[in-house]
Amino acid sequence: MLFFASGISAIELDANDQIRYQSLIQEVRCLVCQNQSVAESNAELAKDLRREIKLQIQDGKSDTEIKRYLLDRYGEFILYEPAFTQKTLFLWFSPIILLLMFYGWFR
Repeated sequence: MLFFASGISAIELDANDQIRYQSLIQEVRCLVCQNQSVAESNAELAKDLRREIKLQIQDGKSDTEIKRYLLDRYGEFILYEPAFTQKTLFLWFSPIILLLMFYGWFR
């Protein structure tokens, strides 16, 4: 498991918070590396993001509040799974649209 691969000890967190912490750092993209989560990256920004996520968990913030903070501060690119909004509507429905187009083309 990757419980301590993030470089920040999660000793102060209880078992449920450790699971939340690991889940969150896997969902957050490193803005320096761009192809790694902050759990995998050794960039200074990734270390800061891991520390910030840990502090917010310790402060009792929910996953939604932590993600909202990250989105407000760093933009949509920070999360691997973008939110379902008007801006990302085409992104979410493009696979279905493409399948329908290919189906119509091959018919």
